Amino acid sequence: MAVTEIGCMGVKPGLNIMDESTQEGQVLTRAWKAVTSAPGGPHRVYWGLEVEDPSKLWAFFDWDSVEDHENFAKSFGREAVKELPTILTHGEFTKHVAVTPSPPVAMQAPVTEIMLAYFSSDISQAQKDAASANVREFSEKGLNKCSDIKGVSFGWGVENDFPVKGGEEGQTGAVLAAFIGWTSIDGHMKFRETDAFKDNVGLLRSMEGVVKLAMFH
Repeated sequence: MAVTEIGCMGVKPGLNIMDESTQEGQVLTRAWKAVTSAPGGPHRVYWGLEVEDPSKLWAFFDWDSVEDHENFAKSFGREAVKELPTILTHGEFTKHVAVTPSPPVAMQAPVTEIMLAYFSSDISQAQKDAASANVREFSEKGLNKCSDIKGVSFGWGVENDFPVKGGEEGQTGAVLAAFIGWTSIDGHMKFRETDAFKDNVGLLRSMEGVVKLAMFH
């Protein structure tokens, strides 16, 4: 089963890791090139700083399966990312989601909105199906009406212990993730003023069993 690995890491203060002309930017680029070129590595990697909190670096890796990621981590993974501790403070978490369509073309957009809907770890399959239907309907009736959309993928986390973003210390849960590609943040903000958004956003807010809804870019 194709999966996208999600990793969140802290960035050391004062570093401009997104600028490839800087030493720290080159460290990051070298690491990702090493990862994708090593035997058994991921097919693609996407990365960026969180707009709302630039001290966080988010990275996404496309794999054929969780097992492929685990095998790579044991063989070449550690060597490929050995320089990252020079620019990053810590890794917050590494998990996997199985999204459709995959690979998520939304990650190639100028701006990607990440929606993480958290549920109890013991959520039933029926509840998962119902929540997925809500997101699908929101995408069809809302997002697809917007010309600033560059792609939408969504799906469930493979693991059921995702740390809840903005939640209590140690709080975890199952997650329904959506990756939404935009032309710009301004394009997203303008969409929020439209009837297509206002008439359908309740589909997300009313998902049965949702514990917390986090959205960021």
